[in-house]
Amino acid sequence: MLTLEEIFPPFGLTIGCGPVELRVLRDEDIPGVVDVVAAGVVDPQLPMPFLEAWHEVPYQPGNPNAFPATSLAWWWSQRAAFAPDKWNFALVVRRDGAIVGAQDMSADQFPLSRSVSTGSWLGLDHQGKGTGTLMRQAIVGFAFDHLGALECHSGYIEGNAASAAVSRKTGYQPNGRRRIAQAGRHGVEEIRVRVTPDTYIRPEHPIEVRGADAFIRFLQIEEKRSELGPDLHSQPEKA
Repeated sequence: MLTLEEIFPPFGLTIGCGPVELRVLRDEDIPGVVDVVAAGVVDPQLPMPFLEAWHEVPYQPGNPNAFPATSLAWWWSQRAAFAPDKWNFALVVRRDGAIVGAQDMSADQFPLSRSVSTGSWLGLDHQGKGTGTLMRQAIVGFAFDHLGALECHSGYIEGNAASAAVSRKTGYQPNGRRRIAQAGRHGVEEIRVRVTPDTYIRPEHPIEVRGADAFIRFLQIEEKRSELGPDLHSQPEKA
């Protein structure tokens, strides 16, 4: 009988960096993620960081129009909508074995664009401990070292000092700004940032990756490697 990792290789991807571990979200992770969200994810002293106020949906397990069912629809839709030319994976983040948040990684026409985008959140109880920086450095390092990405994009709402600091500590550089409608309530300024292998700041801990080769084959990046050029600097995955 095939394993889940053989059927859907992203489930076999694990990215470790010191006390932090990122793993593609599985159904058995969802109750722990729900508990973290229910305990709060937004610092009231900072601007609301999300484009949609998904974290404000009433907590009513079993109600299809409330949390966590509304977020389940999003998490599951990422698997259903997967295609090699356009993908978005949610990775659950653990620190010292406990679920603390989530990290998204997405791309469009990656073998040609060599570009990924990331977004993330942490539970309130886990903020301010350096976890946000480690998880961002880990996902960016994975994208550069194993996928052969040439740039990673992100953004934050103006005034969100915590997110700005994470971006700065990872080596992101300013990449413009835009006016956006947030949660259908008002307009805000989003600061766009971009990091490349030349500006990337590596974490103090080594990045340990398992399952990268199968992940790359699943995304069909392997088939395009000969077209990606000599600057593809993938490193062998670690056991």
